[in-house]
Amino acid sequence: MADNKRQHYVPKSTLRYFALDSDTKQEPRQIRLFNISSQKIIPNASLKEQCYRDYFYGKNLAIEKALADMEGYFATLVRKMINTRSIEERDGWDLIQMVALQKSRTLRSEEEINTMTNRMTKLLMHGHLDENSMRNINIIVKDCINHSISINLKHSPLLLDLKRFLIVNETTTPFVIADNPVVSTNWFGRKKDPRRMAGITRAGLQMCLPLSPKFALLLHDSNVYISDERNNVITIKKREDVKILNELQWLNAHKNVYLPPNFSQNDLEAMIVSKRLSGPLIGITRAEKVGDSDSFMVTDKDEFAAPTKGVKSELVAFSASVLPKDIRLQAIKIREKPKYFDDGSMGSFERDPVWQEIVSDYARYARNSENNLSNFIEHMSNHPLVSQIGPWFKRAIRRANK
Repeated sequence: MADNKRQHYVPKSTLRYFALDSDTKQEPRQIRLFNISSQKIIPNASLKEQCYRDYFYGKNLAIEKALADMEGYFATLVRKMINTRSIEERDGWDLIQMVALQKSRTLRSEEEINTMTNRMTKLLMHGHLDENSMRNINIIVKDCINHSISINLKHSPLLLDLKRFLIVNETTTPFVIADNPVVSTNWFGRKKDPRRMAGITRAGLQMCLPLSPKFALLLHDSNVYISDERNNVITIKKREDVKILNELQWLNAHKNVYLPPNFSQNDLEAMIVSKRLSGPLIGITRAEKVGDSDSFMVTDKDEFAAPTKGVKSELVAFSASVLPKDIRLQAIKIREKPKYFDDGSMGSFERDPVWQEIVSDYARYARNSENNLSNFIEHMSNHPLVSQIGPWFKRAIRRANK
């Protein structure tokens, strides 16, 4: 059992591609990293000591075993994409599961969930404890990361409408990878309304995950973006594009960024020049309806402030911090007439509210069943709103069944 206590949140199978001795199968391997807090390079760190915590998923090793099985399958899928320099539509379900799992299982994800829980609970406790007492306690979720994984996997079909690309890096500057490697941005959202751009249901969502120093996986909203690609493969030939993706890894990292052997000092200095975000991981926005007004007015109150006297009702929104830059590759452009849903509410602008409702129903159904493609197709086929889904869904299912 002791052999399984070291539980990784970025798989060793992924980090090996970035290791100093990636061409050998011999252990122990070493990897070069840049530590954010010390601002120093550690040239020969042990790979097995990276991105893990003892019993991160708990001492019930069944969870660790299930994740290891998923990692093994995903590793095979990544090898196939790298070896063939191609990406297949029928692998779409597995690719979104891979991205959803990786996004939900890092130390940064755990910290974000606990920060939101802490701020939300203290807001609800207003009037029951004095502010000084509340400021001196910290509220966290037990087994937080397991809840995060479960929720994200069940809701992962929300990503199924995103178009998937394999990025091939043909420059002399390699990709890096961070300990929080799934980057989410929204180039379109930043232009449309920066206050509402965060979230996986937003129109214009972009997601990127490095696979190796030469390959990365990209997902984006094809109703908003148009791309220069062949068979869903985007080839990068200019270092500026690589710099953009590496910069986002740096900005999104939690503690470390892992550097391939041929990543130069000049490349490193160009990457870390961007200022990382500071302040709380989770923001809070409070809007009040006061007196006879029918509209809500946004305030600057935090979770410790009392409601305004005479307030009728209040809306509270929690949001993760948004990266200051987006995925802006030369092969990708915003469409002249992007398609999206916007009814003017705080929940808009969205890719497809009907699809959100269907996936939410599926997530409730998946609590008591195995989360796999067969169950998903069966549930979708019998859903009363299935006729309102666009043609992309039928194409995706047809390709998945090939």
